[in-house]
Amino acid sequence: ATGCSFFLRIVAVLTVINCVEIFFYFYLDDASVYSLVDLFDFAIEGNIPTFYSAVAILFCSALLALISYANWQRPDGDRFYWVGLAILFLFLAVDETVAIHEAVGDYFEQIFDASGFLYYMWVLPYGIATIVLGLIFLKFLWNLPRSTRTRFIEAGAIFVTGAIGMAMLGAREADLKGTDTVLYCVLYTIEELLEML
Repeated sequence: ATGCSFFLRIVAVLTVINCVEIFFYFYLDDASVYSLVDLFDFAIEGNIPTFYSAVAILFCSALLALISYANWQRPDGDRFYWVGLAILFLFLAVDETVAIHEAVGDYFEQIFDASGFLYYMWVLPYGIATIVLGLIFLKFLWNLPRSTRTRFIEAGAIFVTGAIGMAMLGAREADLKGTDTVLYCVLYTIEELLEML
């Protein structure tokens, strides 16, 4: 619980700073705040919130790797699921750092019409991958102790709602009115907040 509250405090501080800098950006006509905006804005890659998210996800990957190691001698086969989760979270940490999803989106935009909820085309392959992985891990998830299973489902639902659901709402707003609107900023703030939670 202590570790959880530590992470929650960091998320709270980053969210407050993000909201304050958005207020400064829209309501104070002062170009000097733009460097602060770039440093803490949830929508910008390669800044402090991105670094925090990558480290937090990498921490999850390390914990999952430890669980994999601890379960390696068990004959029930769950060890491969734990290894799979550790690798998946390692990929997500790298993706958070170098924005693989945006490169994937750029590729798919050359093939499909990027508009509306699919204005950010990366949500299409990532959404399909989420469904496939959900089906692969369904039996594993069902076999977990009830409290652990419930927490996994809650955490996954919060993350996917932010990463894909809110990203699609933000994509529609960006397609209709551009990315320089208060609503777009609210949507990506909720998106990143849910991912960090």
